Order: sequence, then C-alpha cells, then structure tokens
Amino acid sequence: MANYKDIVGTSVRNNAGALTSAKDGELFYDSTNLDFIYRHQNVTSAGAWRTGGNLNTAKQQMGQTGSESSALAFGGETSGAAAVATNELYNGATWTEVGDLNVAKYRQAGAGSDGTSALSFGGRLVNNSISQTNESWNGSTWTEVGDLNSGNHDIAGGAGVSNTSALCFGGDPGDSATNESWNGSSWTEVGDLNTGRGDLVGVGTATSALANGGWTGSVSGLNESWNGTSWTEVADLNTARQQASAGGESNTSAVIYAGYTATARTGITETWNGTSFTETGDMSTARAYGQGGAGTTTSALAFGGEDPSARTAATEEFTGAGADIGAWATGGDLNRSRYNNSGVAQSSSAALAFGGNYPPGDNYAEETELYNGTSWTELNDMNTARETLAGAGTTTSALASAGNLGGGSGTKQKVVESWNGTSWTEVGDLNTARKTTGDAGADNTSSLVFAGDNIDNPRPMDLTELWNGSSWTEVGDLNTARIVVSGTGTATAALCAGGYDFNPNITTKTELWNGSSWTEVGDLNTARYGLAASGTTTGALVFGGGPGTKAVTEDWNGASWSEVADLNVARVSLAGAGTLTSALAFGGYTTAATASTEEWSGSSIASKVLTD
Repeated sequence: MANYKDIVGTSVRNNAGALTSAKDGELFYDSTNLDFIYRHQNVTSAGAWRTGGNLNTAKQQMGQTGSESSALAFGGETSGAAAVATNELYNGATWTEVGDLNVAKYRQAGAGSDGTSALSFGGRLVNNSISQTNESWNGSTWTEVGDLNSGNHDIAGGAGVSNTSALCFGGDPGDSATNESWNGSSWTEVGDLNTGRGDLVGVGTATSALANGGWTGSVSGLNESWNGTSWTEVADLNTARQQASAGGESNTSAVIYAGYTATARTGITETWNGTSFTETGDMSTARAYGQGGAGTTTSALAFGGEDPSARTAATEEFTGAGADIGAWATGGDLNRSRYNNSGVAQSSSAALAFGGNYPPGDNYAEETELYNGTSWTELNDMNTARETLAGAGTTTSALASAGNLGGGSGTKQKVVESWNGTSWTEVGDLNTARKTTGDAGADNTSSLVFAGDNIDNPRPMDLTELWNGSSWTEVGDLNTARIVVSGTGTATAALCAGGYDFNPNITTKTELWNGSSWTEVGDLNTARYGLAASGTTTGALVFGGGPGTKAVTEDWNGASWSEVADLNVARVSLAGAGTLTSALAFGGYTTAATASTEEWSGSSIASKVLTD
C-alpha cells in the first residue's frame, strides 16, 4: 500500500492552513501561508512559585528536608522560644504536627529526600551552646544516633537522601571548612571546603553536592561542587546571600532561593544546570534566617523563616521551567442548547449532562446526554424536568438533586433521582427544598448537597445535607451562606467555591469539607457566581461564571488558586466535571443558551513557525 510520501513525494504533510490535529513532534507544511510548522509540547519557559499550606507554627532557623509533597520542618525558633523541638510533616497541601525531636535546637542542618527518612544534625541548643547531636527520623519518631566529630557546625550546610547517607559541611564559629560524611552509624571527616564559611546552604547527596553562599566576613555568592572526594569552586550565584534555601538532586541540578543579601531579605530564585546559575521567577514572600527548603530543581518547597516584619508560617511551592501548560479544546456540541444544567464526568471523554433551561423562553429540560469524548448521545430522560439542580457521581452511577421546577412550589425542589447507567429512579427527598446548590459525590450512594436558595424564600443557605444511599441527613453548615456556587470532590472531602451571598457580594470564598465540618481556605482570584468545577480537594479546576460571562479558569493545589488558560467560550450557568487534568465544560449561557462543549487537558501542543 502506498504511503503519504509515495503519493505526494515528501513525508512532510501538506495542509491548507493550520493542522491542529498534528501531534507532538510532527512537522507539516501550511500551503496557505507558505510556512513549515513544527508542533511541540507546550511548556513553561521559566519557574514560578505559588502559595502552599501554612505551617501550624511560624518559625525560623529550623532544620528541613524532603520533597514538595513530603517534607519535614523540625526544630527552630518561634516568637516565644529560643529553641523548639516541634516537627511538622507536609503532604503537598497541609502541615501536620508529628513526633518531636528529642533535643530542642535551632540553626541545625538536615538530610533526607522525603518525610519518612531524615537526619537532624548540628545547630544550637536552648542555652545557645553549639550542639554536636544527631537524630535519625524513621517516619514516626526521632532516635539519637552518632554525634558529629566537630563542634563548629552551627548553621552548616547539609546534603543527603536518607537517614543512612548524609554530608555536613561548614558552619560556625570560625567560618569552618570542616566536612563530615555519615554512613548510617558514624561520621567521618572527609575533604574540607576550599573556603570556610557559615550561614551557607547545601543540596544534593553524600557523593554529589553543592555548597552555596554564606558568610566569609561578608555575604558570599561562592559555590562549591562535591564529587564524593573533594570540593571544587564553580560558578558563583548571581546574587550573593547567606542563610538561603535550596532544592536539588546533585551537583549538576539545583535551585537556590531566599536568604539575606546584606541589605535585605530576598525572594530571588536561581537554578543551577551544572555550569551556571540562571535567575527565574521570584518568590511571592521575600524571607531569610533559616526558612525551610526542600525538593528538586523542578519541584521545590519554601516554608517559614522571617519576612520583613516577623517570623512567618507561609509556604510556597516551586514548579520549574518545562512544566506542562493546560488548555481547553473544542469538543462535540450537546444535542440541546441549555444553561443552568448539571452533569457528572470521570474525564473529558466520559460525561453525563442532564436538566437545564432551553429556549425559546423558560423551558425545563429532562433530557440526559452521554459524552464519549467526541459526541453526545441522548439517553433516557429524567422523571422530573428542572434547572439549577445538583449533580454528583459518574456516567454509570449518579444523583440529580433539588433544582427549580417552576410554579413557585418549594416542596418540589426536594426531588432526588438516581441514575444506574440506563435510567433514572426517584429516591429519598432532601430535607430542605432548594435550587442553585453546590454538590460533590463519588456515585449514587454517597453525595453532599450544600448552599442554595428556595423559590418561596430566595435567601442564601448555609445548609449541608449528606446522602448515604437511602436518606439525607443535615450535617455541618457552611461558614458563608450563598447561592450559585461551584462544588467538587466527594461526600467526605469536598470544595465549595465562589457564589453570591446577597450582602450583596459576589464572593471569592472557598471552603473545604473534611467529612464533618467546613473550613475557609484560600480564596479564588476572581470573584464569580454560576461557575463550574472539577477535581478533588487537593487538585481542582473552576471555570466560567458571572457576572456577565467569564472565561477565567483557575486551578487549586490544595492551598491556593492560580489562573491558567481561559475557556474558548466565555459563559455563565454552565456545567462541568472531571479531574484537574481531564475536565469538561458544557452548556451554559453566552448571549443565549449554548450547546458548546470544551475539553480540558493538563497538557497541550503548541506550533512553531520554522519559515517566514
């Protein structure tokens, strides 16, 4: 069989205009514009920081180790104590207090690649004396193990991947050059730094490490590379600093951030490629004095320290250059244009749409449609047509709850129907009739309905009800009553974001449900109502909304919202579902009811013109 090259004489595809179906790594010729175009993965060109979950206790000059999703912050100074033994574990979203150090101290170094295996060594005790103690963390408790040989490892550099392999170098007093290696049972003195110093930061492993910055009589930008035997001076930091933080895997890959420049605390961030440092996106909060640092060159963490005014509990998460850029793409239209509709989805290729309002005039929809990643197919109708209803579950197991049935009869807004993959069946009513609610749930046996209002008494509600598969129970109220909110997650872990509280305020407020109560967490960047959501409490999207029509999309990392690529079609009163990386937006109102569907992917393809 002839291939494309046999037919047209070249393996480069020819297309009149943009070939949007071209894949990553594909080259084609645009015969309309006379250009060769290369399609490639769309990624970030620079690193960036975003807010993470705060430490439970603001502190500085602590020990630290781990990754962006599993880090430890141990010891340090708080506003009320010269040294503390407290220890906190980060899970990628929140900090939890875990087993304390045996000996309270501050200005210590640490080693370890995650929160299950770490070392804490050197530093100073409560009485300000220098400590040679060394403690090993096994994931639940600290155990005292072999002490350092030297007593001059105050504010030293540390490197290492576990509690059995580490390096401790430099420190005070006397701007020490001493370097010690840990083998799991004892420390051995090995090759000294070329330049002794304190207040430096270390990164890497016991055989491949960097020693950056510090104090040598003045603030230093010195950088030395360890190869397992000796240190070699390599290219300096662009911004000299002391008491910086770092993440990195070896002496060829690191990111250095924060610290004190002799005149001010800094948020300047630099990445190391084995040859030189390059400045990338700055931290949101400049800080110094022993803030925590952990992670890798592409995924790092900063926490605690001292900002210009006081000790801080703030945490920031770093994502390096080369991260995927998400985008919306046009999908197949719904068979019926509608707004105030609801739906559920497992991903951008498996979704269910039901209910809503369609033109001309106010017509309430009972139609159900199934999306397969390309087109929508009509299935069995709901028993009760309605709009502004809640939806939770999957394409084979879903609930449709509450909603506006018209006629001013609030009692009708209690109706709940269960979907089994084929048909809808009426089940137990809600306790409180309502519409414009939020919802979350994994299937038709477990769901949460929250917020909303009632036709007969149109005021925002804070009520939350839990479905156990047979009946509804009122549980903990939202902190802020509101209507036309977005909701996503499960019956035990849900998010409620945005809405309208009648104060009158269109709100940015976000609340997190933990199975028993709601807690206010990081606000949206853009206040709105009538928006849609997808994902979980640790990774979610919200998109669209009003007033007017909005295309804004924000993603949630468990602690904060960050704006990402907009919808192609701005809309309000839409439905949406799916995950953080694979979601669907369908229906809604633009200047009229729309059938438009858009698919979200956490990665996207970009085009580069190779000829003019």
